[in-house]
Amino acid sequence: MNPVISVQLWSVREEIAERGWDAVIDTLAEAGFEHVEPFHVSRTLPDLAPALARTGITTPTVHGELVGDELPRTIEAAAEAGATLVMHPSFPADRWHAPDAVERIADDLERAAELAAPLGMRVAFHNHDDDLRVTVDGRPALVALMERVGPSVGVEFDPYWATIAGVDVPATIGALGDKVLAVHLKDGPLTGANEDQVAVGDGELDWPEFLSLLPRTVPLVIGLDEFRGPTLDAVIRSRQRLVGLLEARDS
Repeated sequence: MNPVISVQLWSVREEIAERGWDAVIDTLAEAGFEHVEPFHVSRTLPDLAPALARTGITTPTVHGELVGDELPRTIEAAAEAGATLVMHPSFPADRWHAPDAVERIADDLERAAELAAPLGMRVAFHNHDDDLRVTVDGRPALVALMERVGPSVGVEFDPYWATIAGVDVPATIGALGDKVLAVHLKDGPLTGANEDQVAVGDGELDWPEFLSLLPRTVPLVIGLDEFRGPTLDAVIRSRQRLVGLLEARDS
């Protein structure tokens, strides 16, 4: 089974603001995308849904707030979108530095999972660098967190942010194991600093190695969240490169 190849629509937020949802979704459909990952799903789905229905593009994964008053609205919208995986976009950096960070964040995610499970969904969050820079008993906080939560909770793992954090990315993928429920893909230089993001394949990350370590069915979501330049072009180029990488992996 081929993995889902999708794009986090936050990547093209400027194009959406300039051209509208219909024009951007049409461009993605013409480029071969069959799936997208909405952001702020409880707020954006009403505007996005007509374009999805017209093009047949689906939303197996979505992003939305999974804490506070927004939690039930996010879960409801994710179910309406037909998602099977709903992601919290990130946790503030200072939360990871609290003494009880892992326990508190685990409680947040488990609470969300309790609401999502009856609707056939699991929950996760998109890691950045802080959750890997902070350590708990000698392990990255992200790894400690994934050992703390149940089977309905995981991570949308981002190798770029893991590279920025300075961790061993293949070892981290191995430590997370089946807790990797989706992957965000962006590229860049191996400098340990969040410099200019680039399209997948235009940077220095070792995608052939990373992809070889991931389960074949994990959704692969292009997520150029801080790209500078014509993002739609970079997203489409990323998809083309990713298709080639997967063909090479599976040949």
